[in-house]
Amino acid sequence: MTIELHESSHNMVGDYAVLMETSGEEMESWMYFIKVEGNEDNLKFLQDQLEKVDWYILDDMSTFDLDLEHYVSAQTAKEMTKVELNHCSFHRKFDGKLKIIDFEFEKRDKNKKKIRKVFDILGYGLIENFIDDEDIDPEDLVTDSDEDIEDESVSSSDSEDRRRYKRKDNKEQRGNRDNRDKKDKDDHDEDDDKLPERKEYDLPPSLKLRDSMKEKERRK
Repeated sequence: MTIELHESSHNMVGDYAVLMETSGEEMESWMYFIKVEGNEDNLKFLQDQLEKVDWYILDDMSTFDLDLEHYVSAQTAKEMTKVELNHCSFHRKFDGKLKIIDFEFEKRDKNKKKIRKVFDILGYGLIENFIDDEDIDPEDLVTDSDEDIEDESVSSSDSEDRRRYKRKDNKEQRGNRDNRDKKDKDDHDEDDDKLPERKEYDLPPSLKLRDSMKEKERRK
């Protein structure tokens, strides 16, 4: 199958910020390298929103981290797109203009609600909806025939926008999203701020002794 691609600038200069998505379902982390020049304000706006979430893996959703302190070079970003470590997706490099991404958080939103909002907008590589000019080589594309996917076909319009995802089907993703929306409605009165239970571990004897001494000093 021949897949037509939009012309890419294949930019190889400047700095790139790294947005990382960690999938709870796939148990993989995918890095999206975003060109910094021209996107500084929208990157900062995205980071400010992501920092409003207390991230942890919730069900089959993803967590997101954006590093704006340590950039990488265009060369490094390009080389990372060639690394084959993941089962579901490669890392990706974007050279275009980043649009404003607004999750529309509300004051009443619980933490779980925020996680779901971010995932519904960015989950499984949907950052591609907010930035253009992905640097991808034709030989790196994966088609349906490559993956032996039966009873499915890729339309020409879908092909132009498909970016190296091996397993996840968009239709399945929309179905999962509808199920989460129903769950949100059913769990409206649930305390969403409750975090998963964390295991408690016994302190080593040395720390127990130190804590005991501190307690005695406090009581004097």
